[in-house]
Amino acid sequence: MANATNTFSRRIFLTGAVAASLALTGCGGSTEASDSEAADSLTMATQPWLGYGPWFIAEEQGYFETEGVDVALTMFDNDADMSAAIASGRVDVANVASHTALQYVEQGLPVTVVLLLDASREADAIITSSDIKSVADLEGQQIAFEEGSVSNLLLNHALTQEGLDISDITPVPMGPSEAATALLSKKVKAAVTYEPYISEAKASGSDFNILYTAAEKEGLISDVLIVTDKALEEKPDAVQKAISAWAPSVEFYNTNTSEAQEIIAAGIGSEASDLVTAFEGVRFFGGEENQEMLSGSYKTEILPSVEEAAIDASIISETADLDSVIDDTFVSNISK
Repeated sequence: MANATNTFSRRIFLTGAVAASLALTGCGGSTEASDSEAADSLTMATQPWLGYGPWFIAEEQGYFETEGVDVALTMFDNDADMSAAIASGRVDVANVASHTALQYVEQGLPVTVVLLLDASREADAIITSSDIKSVADLEGQQIAFEEGSVSNLLLNHALTQEGLDISDITPVPMGPSEAATALLSKKVKAAVTYEPYISEAKASGSDFNILYTAAEKEGLISDVLIVTDKALEEKPDAVQKAISAWAPSVEFYNTNTSEAQEIIAAGIGSEASDLVTAFEGVRFFGGEENQEMLSGSYKTEILPSVEEAAIDASIISETADLDSVIDDTFVSNISK
């Protein structure tokens, strides 16, 4: 599939990115605005992952305009540039993986989680040769996966459920596309990857098992919207308006799915026909779900599980005060 690597960059955090140059890299030009105009506008950092797609629906269907906020969606192809933009204060809000939000907090970035966006189910998976029948069979095997990424997180979680850890396997570091190829070419016995590479592997006719998916622990591979302290202080009304535009966007997806998928696919630079299985493997969280979950099961169950898995995988080194990481004020104000 054309541009697959960029289209499905899955939010791997590069250590040291926050300490890198704080110049805004990857963003388009900006214009001067009055204080009143700035208060009703936000710069949103995003990446070409379909889980962030309802923001394109909000833009296309005029939900931002209805709420009275101008949101500049700024696309980044890698986390290093996005991290620098957040650290510099040139980005107000950003779409990131849950474990990346915890990394930012640990590295001292002044950010807060304010919205639960999506969770991967079958869109992330451990795939294996046909002779590997269980996670326990992974012990001693060479496994291809991207270190520090959502794939790393999923693999570590699966292993710990069997009393194993990364030291019990031989990591073969590589990107998700290459990992799938390595498995299909029999260079490794197992690989951790995600859509569209799982579907591409199926289409190749190769013999392999889908051993373990993110559906085993829904929320482990999840995404959130984070807001900088600067934006919270200077333009809380604009933040509220943007978050309020998310709910009707998810509702539109649920009621006009084919049209919504076309909008999202165009937004991330792909074709909806290439993303059928990928869409099936992702769950979007709407307004009411956020009101129930963000300060409920997400804070008390899901994020602690993400944190534990990230520590076990050496993605982060210590626990955080999750009460201070999450602010449910904005989702509580979404109209039902």
